[in-house]
Amino acid sequence: MTTTYCSKSWTDINIDFESRTLRHCCKAQGHSFPEQLTEQFISLGDVVKERRQQSLNNVAHSDCNSCWNDYSKGNSAYRDWANRWDDVFIKNHKTILNDDDKFIHYIEIKPDSTCDLACIYCSASSSSKIAQEEGIVLEDSTNEDDYTVFKSWLKTYILRKDIIAEQIVIIFLGGEPTASERFYDLVDYIEDIAKLTDKKIRLEICTNANSKKFLMDKVITRMDTSKLAWGIGVSNEAFGEDAEGIRHGLDWQRFGENFKRYIQHPKTELIVLSPTINIFNLKSFHLYITWVYEQFRLYAPEKEFTWYGNFISWPDEMDISHLPKEYIKYIELAEQAILKEAINSKHMYKENFVTFIDTMQQRLAAAYNPSYKQVAQEFLERKQVVKKTDKLIKLMDNLDL
Repeated sequence: MTTTYCSKSWTDINIDFESRTLRHCCKAQGHSFPEQLTEQFISLGDVVKERRQQSLNNVAHSDCNSCWNDYSKGNSAYRDWANRWDDVFIKNHKTILNDDDKFIHYIEIKPDSTCDLACIYCSASSSSKIAQEEGIVLEDSTNEDDYTVFKSWLKTYILRKDIIAEQIVIIFLGGEPTASERFYDLVDYIEDIAKLTDKKIRLEICTNANSKKFLMDKVITRMDTSKLAWGIGVSNEAFGEDAEGIRHGLDWQRFGENFKRYIQHPKTELIVLSPTINIFNLKSFHLYITWVYEQFRLYAPEKEFTWYGNFISWPDEMDISHLPKEYIKYIELAEQAILKEAINSKHMYKENFVTFIDTMQQRLAAAYNPSYKQVAQEFLERKQVVKKTDKLIKLMDNLDL
């Protein structure tokens, strides 16, 4: 790594109303709202201005320690495929980058942590189901004034004439965002703003696609009446029973039915497949990839989709960096599946997934632990106690080469 800048410092807003924290990039350090949230804090706060300036001066800002720590271990990092800018872009725009917020176009909103899944790599702060399992009562710091300020900032920003973006993407996170009543209120508000501008706006949800029929019907009905394009980010990385084990509470059959409804919907502009690579999904990842392409081929052959992957770095027990190099054969199977299935599909931005595969290969075995199987088994046994099940131990089958 010879530079420290990353486009995420300029393009992203990640706002969590439940914990009252703000990030510029989902992987960055979160910063608490001031007692009274201001519009200035959202996009031109002192911390992010400092970060932008330092990164232009090749200083590794502490906000981005998630990536710096990965690099220090010899791993690939989120920045490797998330950064969209290069030295030429920085050189051509450096004079306006220091104190400027007009590059923002990726706005992530987390209303709350309501969720029906208890994924084994998730935490109570992101899943109400896990909080319930673990008997944790989290403080809900939601403040109505925060929503008022944010809505005002969002309207002002969207209507500005100087924004540098072909499209503004507004993403709802969770938990499971479609289970939050705040989601529907904010969608209505954004739809009203969109009537006042010609700018291209896309609403996007990052969903586990596990909703029961009554909730799925509610989401689809809201999409039916929407005037905007939608993006559907599907958060999953494994196939069949492996998916049900990793994403505790998932019903694979229901997931498949909901997946089909999402990709077939006429308002869906883009589907983003968001796998989170870990030691338990690596073996069946190529099966999931093949399954995804098959769904598009059968049910939505003209629909555009892409892949935007990530890695487990916490809990550390699930990080593929601890596996031996021999597991590369599963990464190669995933790469072969992509090369084979992508032909005659609407897979967009293929180069991004090629880069991601490369970073998977780089991360694998970077911090090899000879005791990885024992560590993994102890991890699953602890999870089984909390989740009151004996099925998670089956995931150990994925550690048999």
